[in-house]
Amino acid sequence: MTTPYPDQSPAAPILEVEDLRIAFVSRDGIVRAVDGVSWQLQPAEMLGIVGESGCGKSVSAMSVLKLLPGPPAMYSSGSIRFRGEELLTASEVRMRQLRGNAISMIFQDPMTSLNPVLTIGEQIAEVLILHQKLSKRAAWKRAGEMLDLVGIPEPNQRLRDYPHQFSGGMRQRAMISLALACNPAVLIADEPTTALDVTIQAQIMELLARLRREMGTAIVLITHDLGVVAECCDRVVVMYAGSKVEEATVDTLFARPCHPYTRGLLAAMPGLDMAADAGHRRLAEIPGMVPSLKQAAIGCRFAPRCAAAQECCHVTIPELVVVAREAPDHLAACFRACEAFRGELA
Repeated sequence: MTTPYPDQSPAAPILEVEDLRIAFVSRDGIVRAVDGVSWQLQPAEMLGIVGESGCGKSVSAMSVLKLLPGPPAMYSSGSIRFRGEELLTASEVRMRQLRGNAISMIFQDPMTSLNPVLTIGEQIAEVLILHQKLSKRAAWKRAGEMLDLVGIPEPNQRLRDYPHQFSGGMRQRAMISLALACNPAVLIADEPTTALDVTIQAQIMELLARLRREMGTAIVLITHDLGVVAECCDRVVVMYAGSKVEEATVDTLFARPCHPYTRGLLAAMPGLDMAADAGHRRLAEIPGMVPSLKQAAIGCRFAPRCAAAQECCHVTIPELVVVAREAPDHLAACFRACEAFRGELA
């Protein structure tokens, strides 16, 4: 197996996911939701994980905090290490110490993640009392400071409001303040701008970037928006059908995408020049359907949708390889990745 990080920095990663395999037992069979995924997160780094719905992004992220109920979830193999400590074998008591304290998560829908019968202040204060051992008065004071930190006006008054009294953008800010209340070392943001208008999206992303700069929090950003990844992230992992198909620094990936799926995603992004294009050219699209995860992979899962597929692609699973000597941190699971990097693949 190719070493994922042949030229990694001397700093030890704060979070490591290695060869993670997660399956779900269903009436129709076993669904292989995550199939051999590996990535690392460095301190104060923002790592983007992208891919279409159902590719395993959220499942792999939730597994870090062991939030997947088993059954139906099964961890077939793999390792998740936080500061060198193995989490997959950690006790539930230990995980409760880490959740919301050392590792926090922002969920996709704050309305279903926040408790509707508790005020925003009660929910933030509860975390501080549990993990930081603060008194009730000190916890409420800190909760007000957190709401102020994320830009909610009149924070001390809004602490006594319930989630339904907040707008969508304010609920997302409240979720961020809840996640950051204990100054976690790692923050997992699972599509934090879903269903928000573009103005609020920009404000949320700027808030995460500012908190990262000021607090040194390492962030895993799960998103469909490649524009957000280009603007905010240091590295990006591209997932398809439960597997990692490409990884690189953001600049390298956008300049020289090597996997056909990554190239398809980038080609499907609308550009500002399209409005001025007299021909009104259509966005590129990826033909075909995502394969069923109930069947074990025989060849490359993307091969049926790939215009550059060869005979070997349908019978052999490509390994992640370093695409070029001059780009040791650029990996792709494609037999023709080196050709794509050199611009020889149309």
